Amino acid sequence: MTSGLVYRYIWEKLCDRSTYVLALIVGCIINFYGQFLLPWFRGSFDPPVDFLIEFEIRPEVTIFSVCLGFAFPFCVSVYSSVAARYKNRRIESISTLINLCPNPMFRADNSGRLVEAGTITNEFLARHGIDDARGILGEDLWMRIISGKPMSDRPTVQFLPDGATYVVAHAPVPNGDFNLYLTRLPRNY
Repeated sequence: MTSGLVYRYIWEKLCDRSTYVLALIVGCIINFYGQFLLPWFRGSFDPPVDFLIEFEIRPEVTIFSVCLGFAFPFCVSVYSSVAARYKNRRIESISTLINLCPNPMFRADNSGRLVEAGTITNEFLARHGIDDARGILGEDLWMRIISGKPMSDRPTVQFLPDGATYVVAHAPVPNGDFNLYLTRLPRNY
């Protein structure tokens, strides 16, 4: 599983055009510094001519050093990108959850205004004309949630427009907003 994930990350990075643009730009800087600027700092009066002479004498070494100037930023870019994605794979997975979950998940502020919702939830809310948390939860449950008092029961909401019953879970956010998670119960529940 892990190796398959790493291979997928590598493949996605190799398909990303910015990988090659970065390697080209940084490789040009490295080669300019190493092939022309450094010899000039060391006292060469004509680094381009010295480069051509070096190319005539040892073309394999010269070509290898130029290629190495491009390969180094390419490899570092791929490695660092894949390592960062692998390290943050759980966060990446969680961040896509809100857009993939078929049950409504959203964030509302203290007044009930919807602050954030995923794609599927936005479609659901728009289809039923809901722009406020009270539109799906009802006034009583919303007041219980914003009161901050612990709930001993798992509240449910009967949402008549789609004929479903949802179990409601919520979590306060440090800025005063609330994350709300609705889980649809089976019809015969």
